[in-house]
Amino acid sequence: MKKITIFNLVILTLAFWQGNAQTDPHMLTQVVKKDNTNTVFQEQNYAYDSNGKQIQKIQYSYVGGNTYGSKTVWIYDNSTGYINEIDFYNYDSSTNTWTMTFKTEYLQYDSNGNILEEQSSYYDNTASAWVFSQKATYYYNAGVLDYLERFYYDITTSTWQNQSKEIYTYTTGLLTLKLNQQWDSVNNSYFDTGKWYYTYDSNNLLTEKRFEYFDTNTSTWVNSQKTVNIYDPVTLYKTVKEEYYWDVSNNLWIGNSKEVYNYDSNGNMSTMEAFQFDSVNNTWNSYPSNVGTGTYDNSVDRNNLGLPEDYSGFFNILFNHKIDLLHLTQYNSSTSSQEPFQDWEFYYTPLSVLGVNTSELTEVTIYPNPVSTTLNIEGSEKLTDYKIFIYDMQGKQVLYRTGQNQINVQTLKPGNYIYRIIAKEGIKNGVMIKN
Repeated sequence: MKKITIFNLVILTLAFWQGNAQTDPHMLTQVVKKDNTNTVFQEQNYAYDSNGKQIQKIQYSYVGGNTYGSKTVWIYDNSTGYINEIDFYNYDSSTNTWTMTFKTEYLQYDSNGNILEEQSSYYDNTASAWVFSQKATYYYNAGVLDYLERFYYDITTSTWQNQSKEIYTYTTGLLTLKLNQQWDSVNNSYFDTGKWYYTYDSNNLLTEKRFEYFDTNTSTWVNSQKTVNIYDPVTLYKTVKEEYYWDVSNNLWIGNSKEVYNYDSNGNMSTMEAFQFDSVNNTWNSYPSNVGTGTYDNSVDRNNLGLPEDYSGFFNILFNHKIDLLHLTQYNSSTSSQEPFQDWEFYYTPLSVLGVNTSELTEVTIYPNPVSTTLNIEGSEKLTDYKIFIYDMQGKQVLYRTGQNQINVQTLKPGNYIYRIIAKEGIKNGVMIKN
């Protein structure tokens, strides 16, 4: 992995546009995961349009000297703002190229903006053509999802075939039951296969989610798994999440995992402790298998964060403010202590700078490099309303200029710096050495 990849995170972070008012949302643009040797093993990169809608997620994993990647792209209808298509790509590290392998198209919405039909396809490399895979149709009652049906595409007959169905039941506006059914092609009808039960407290907080499956041998419903949530009665923060599985032989619930959340005075999760169940002694382990400790910027509250879909739920439950770091430790049974395990670093970019073209300005250069007094910006590409930011290696902004092609850097201490040039035409990142 190139070092500049790690440094680029810093550029997209806390140093950007210091002093921005909270009317300019802080968009989560990168999450970097490092192991206990401070080596990056995974990074997730997020992109948004100027309205704050997520348009891209790129994830890289670094294993055994190899780079693995995946990319998701969201495409919207400009007139309605609804999602038209989500495309999925795989990364080929040998050629440094992306190949689209799967896509989901959203074909129809109702007047309330509810999706009515979606269709998925995969790319057949042998035939060099897109092939239908699955389809779903949604049905609503007074704007609330009533049920949905899923279909699979039979390539031998070139027709859509029934596959499954989900039926939703609500009580006082809260989802209390989801019934799963499968299609019986012999009898041309659906049959029940599973049930999800949802239970809430007087504050409408989810306290239990339980799944049962239908045992065709005994023609009875059998418990399978459940999640139990416990909340603080005053703050209503979630304090415990426990997961269980059903022991059919002994007809009882067996613990699987548990998370305990502690909060600081600002309503942020200060620690998250993960426990495993000791089936021998029939109790939770007295020591946590993992502990997560959060570091926050309390000047930016949750309502002023722009979060991608895969992090929004996590944030909305546990954090009231912008998280900068999640430090994870792992229990070492040999030393009976928690030892460094992983660090998750979160980086943000104000929404006001996300409307620019993210293409690389390949023809723009800075010189001399190393530099002693004056840094020059030059290139054949036209730059409109461009800005240059310079950061030290800790991510602190040390210099900012706009519209200048000659910049005095004499006040900077000798060392390595990161520069970032932003223009409407694109972005340029790099390393600058100050003599």
